[in-house]
Amino acid sequence: MRVQVVHSGNAWILRRLAGYLVDGLPYVHGSPWRPSAVRSFDLTYFVNFQLCRRPRAPLRRKLLWRRPRSRLSGAFFPHREPDDPEFDSIARRMDFCVAPSARYADYIRERLNPNAHLIYHGIELERFTPKLRLGFVGRRYATGRKGDELLRAVSELPYVELLCTDGKLSDAEIPGFYQQIDYVLITSSIEGGPLCFQEGLLSGKEIISTDVGMVPEFRGAPGVHIYRDQNELFSLLRRKLDERMQLRASVQRFSVQYWVEEHDKLFRRLLLG
Repeated sequence: MRVQVVHSGNAWILRRLAGYLVDGLPYVHGSPWRPSAVRSFDLTYFVNFQLCRRPRAPLRRKLLWRRPRSRLSGAFFPHREPDDPEFDSIARRMDFCVAPSARYADYIRERLNPNAHLIYHGIELERFTPKLRLGFVGRRYATGRKGDELLRAVSELPYVELLCTDGKLSDAEIPGFYQQIDYVLITSSIEGGPLCFQEGLLSGKEIISTDVGMVPEFRGAPGVHIYRDQNELFSLLRRKLDERMQLRASVQRFSVQYWVEEHDKLFRRLLLG
């Protein structure tokens, strides 16, 4: 099979999606901006459909339509603007269409072109990994009452990003700090409050704390998590990470490999039957 993927040449998401196919399938050739004028292919795939339209102004000369020298032509249709005549007209003249959501795949299939296929965007999974952003508010003291050793242990967890004020923020900057974190982490062994317990809850942030100061008086309150030692803390953090991993799981299968494999299946089905 000989397939060319026509792409914009720009380093944006559509170029990246096209690149996955060029790099992942040995029979795919990448053609920036428009189809090859010197090589013929079995199939030409435009990523996206706007590379198929005739420009309306001289500044769009790079998008000049050139009918590909291939048996089949198709395009990727990310979304449709309201009353977009180009989306509809181009979808009608393609041999096949691909959309990244059922909304547009169904629209094309039911109204414009029966040969429409759903393939979700492929994502580089390793670039998007859940982490817990924990915020420590306060200074360190020579007595160690702030729990320096525990803080150090938490900072070494691969799924944790620990942000510390260390007494370096002004009063005006403190409210913004709470908005940057997911949880307020308290590791102290002695506290009068601490003040960050109240500030964190007022900011809508959950608290992960030792049994210190005023904290046990709010045991059982929403968002208040009390631990006794490092093992309990790590177990709690792991549960919080697992909650985020559940969110990830709903779309985790839509990897770059998925994107490449689904297109490979489609190309083979279209060309080989």
